[in-house]
Amino acid sequence: MEKIKKYIPRIILLDTIIYTLIIVTLYLILSFCKLMFREWIYIVSAIIIMFGFVAGIIQLLLKIKKKIVKVILISIFVMLFLLSTPIIYFFGAFGYTPEHVVEKDGQKFVAYVNGFNRTYVNYYNYKNIFVVGNQKRIEEYYGKGGFDPIENQYGYEYNVENTTYYDENGKIIKTKP
Repeated sequence: MEKIKKYIPRIILLDTIIYTLIIVTLYLILSFCKLMFREWIYIVSAIIIMFGFVAGIIQLLLKIKKKIVKVILISIFVMLFLLSTPIIYFFGAFGYTPEHVVEKDGQKFVAYVNGFNRTYVNYYNYKNIFVVGNQKRIEEYYGKGGFDPIENQYGYEYNVENTTYYDENGKIIKTKP
């Protein structure tokens, strides 16, 4: 057991795998409690996991004794990393949904804006800085996409085309055009 405790901090890849397992376990526990992490937790965790895997693989490659094998494997890894970076960036850029803590109808919500093709704002119950309720409570539809109606940096008046209210179980309570 002492040997394991001694080597865990030295192996970055193992630390990253342990961190990933902790995050997945916490995600499952929160799902069971009808909660979910806030968006920023997922973003920070994804960055930590990506850098951990890259650093862990480089660390393992640098431990290879034969110089020619080490150089070839590091070269292959660098090429694969450079080829995959635009793909990761593409999914990160289009998968990002801005979040805002807002007060609506006298209640605190976390609003997630999906404004790629059509603009939707989904409101979830605010719990704390780390978690929100996992059941959508309000959905606002704004029509044509490409903007954030909550941040509204240009001062434009956006009209809500449709608002849907949900109960705690996800059933529609009412819809307003």
